[in-house]
Amino acid sequence: MAHPKAAWGIEIGANAIKAVRLERDGEEVTVSDFAVIPHKKVLTTPDLDQDEMVRLSLGQFISQKSLEGEHLVMSVPGHAAFARFAKLPPVEPKKVPDIVKFEAVQQIPFPIDEVEWDYQTFTSDDSPEVEVGIFAITRERVQKRLALYSEINLTPEALTLSPVSVYNAMAFDQNLASSKGPVVFLDIGTQATDVIVAEEGRCWIRTFPLGGTHFTEAIATAFKLSYSKAEKLKKEAATSKYAKQIMQAMRPVFSDLLQDLQRSIGYYNSMHRGHELSNMIGLGSTFKIPGLRKFLGQQLQINVVRLDEFKKLAVGGREAAAFSEHIVNMASVYGLALQGVGLAPISANLVPVKALRDQMWHAKTKWFAAAAAIVIAGSAMWLYRPLSDRAALEPGEGPSEVRQVLSQAQSIKNEYESIRARGEIGFAAENIRRLFDNRTVWPHLVDDVAAALNSTEPQPVLLNGTDLQILAMDPEERRLVQLEKLEGQYRPPAAAGGPRQIDVTMTVQVSHREPDLFLNKTVARWLRENAERPGVPYKILADTISHNPTLRQTINVTESGETAQGTPTGGKPPGREPPRGPTGPSGGASAPSEPTRPPTGTTGAGGGSRGRRLPPTGQRQAPGSGLGATGGPGQSPGGAQPPSGPPQGPGQTGSGPIKPPTGLRPPTDPGFGKAGQPTELDELAPLPAKPRFYPVGSKYYLVPITFTIEITDDQAGPQAELTAGLSPDEEDGAS
Repeated sequence: MAHPKAAWGIEIGANAIKAVRLERDGEEVTVSDFAVIPHKKVLTTPDLDQDEMVRLSLGQFISQKSLEGEHLVMSVPGHAAFARFAKLPPVEPKKVPDIVKFEAVQQIPFPIDEVEWDYQTFTSDDSPEVEVGIFAITRERVQKRLALYSEINLTPEALTLSPVSVYNAMAFDQNLASSKGPVVFLDIGTQATDVIVAEEGRCWIRTFPLGGTHFTEAIATAFKLSYSKAEKLKKEAATSKYAKQIMQAMRPVFSDLLQDLQRSIGYYNSMHRGHELSNMIGLGSTFKIPGLRKFLGQQLQINVVRLDEFKKLAVGGREAAAFSEHIVNMASVYGLALQGVGLAPISANLVPVKALRDQMWHAKTKWFAAAAAIVIAGSAMWLYRPLSDRAALEPGEGPSEVRQVLSQAQSIKNEYESIRARGEIGFAAENIRRLFDNRTVWPHLVDDVAAALNSTEPQPVLLNGTDLQILAMDPEERRLVQLEKLEGQYRPPAAAGGPRQIDVTMTVQVSHREPDLFLNKTVARWLRENAERPGVPYKILADTISHNPTLRQTINVTESGETAQGTPTGGKPPGREPPRGPTGPSGGASAPSEPTRPPTGTTGAGGGSRGRRLPPTGQRQAPGSGLGATGGPGQSPGGAQPPSGPPQGPGQTGSGPIKPPTGLRPPTDPGFGKAGQPTELDELAPLPAKPRFYPVGSKYYLVPITFTIEITDDQAGPQAELTAGLSPDEEDGAS
């Protein structure tokens, strides 16, 4: 495959977006442009909407750099993907893909059809062994990332792991293929650390979840500072007068980092006997912490240096100083751009094949349009002369007598059509009969939605337990998915005889720690596996099933109620009733609103006020009296008598007087208070506040799951079986 002469490498880090554009000339590259766009807040800041922050930073990047028509290569963090390495048995080269796929099934901790994966084989001239690196990411994660990029018109041609791109950069820049001894590259990121061991054209990667944010959190805890202030203090540790105290606060994290490094190096040595690791090169802003290199060198007994320059890459002019300032963080984008221009030793690409195919066809659209324009122009020239000759031979308008006869004939035809239309009486009856078609679709759909939700196999305590038992269960461990709303939008056929479809949206509530993965492996899987069945009057279009990660809404449970975070794109989030007091909206102390309770037979929605209850039957008030002392549904504010009108039913608005039926007892009945006013039942027997089912500090999610069903002619089912063999009259009765 031919590679472009220039490409952008783009990495979205937790602190900033980093990008570099390389231009290739033979086996050499030069930097033609670069950018570092810091986020307004670090993505690891608590309670931060990371997707929205990434959108803002990418928008700023695109406004500064023109990316139209450019080749883009982007990365995913090592902790968001998988890198596994294995040695293959000696086989013929043509059988390697089959062996690799077998290894991938064994090594990847997810079903192979739920991930996007690629591989790279490593060989050497002096050894018959073939080693393979398998790189994978869950399909859900990659689709979420690509959807976010597409919102701002970014379509990367390649997507690879960040530690792989670091290896590509170092292998090219330092000629690692010809080096004999192994070299360890330690890339300490914000959330995780990548350990990359390079030796004789091979690499080995391990990622563990400890990074710069853990140093920041240690400082924030020790000095009781906010995250942003602690991050600033960490960056100023070298020059701060509190340097000793800062280093003391970070000492536990130093120890954790050392333990993970010792474990990683020990595992590599056990897999590669006789390969001594003696050199380590540090990357990432965390390596700027004073004393870190010395500490690691002494404890690991290896030589530790920090990457301060590239050997094959330089920037001249006024931008040289700015590029040098960020070199410690630019190795990853360096490797990404090298992959774009075809100089990377590992070319793993995790972009789905379908997305790549769409990009290819989109790029060819302009050529198709040009070819179509040429064909149209040629056809027009070819047809012009015959048409012009025919027009010259056609006579003008006929005599007036001919036009009069034609007009009279058209009038008679219109009259005939009108009489015939009035004589056809069966079409209205046919329309009425068709009202009974497909009447089993919605009941079947409701049953399918219930079965899909039941596929999560919720814990028994969520269905039959007490309020306290449910509250005691960790929300992140709950397997319950509750239906909030079920909607369907009918889509008529685009052409006569075409399929009729219904776009279905089921909004669900879930509190699992990984809602996207959990819904994909339960509800979405059930819909996919049961897309088409006999006896069901429709089929589910499997490729339309989506749990829409970008539209997910987070509900945080606080002491004062619930707050919604992450408004779904293109619409406002589902409404949440504000918390009210136990005495209703008219006063009293406010009580926090509660989330919907699992189906245990008791209403689970908390928060809202309890309306005032009417007296028992036979004790309604007389005409003109209100339900409350002031401002009740039967009286206007201030006690003024509202105009008379029909009584208001449940759910209606208005303030008309309620007329009692004939035979009710008068206001002097003992069941009434003074002036014919009813006794307030809430004062006599107040209802208790509705219990909580999510602890304070927890959260749950509202997720719209969407799919499309296509109505089929298969009406086999209970109703069809019931009416089979009946006469027309009997069948009408059965309906």
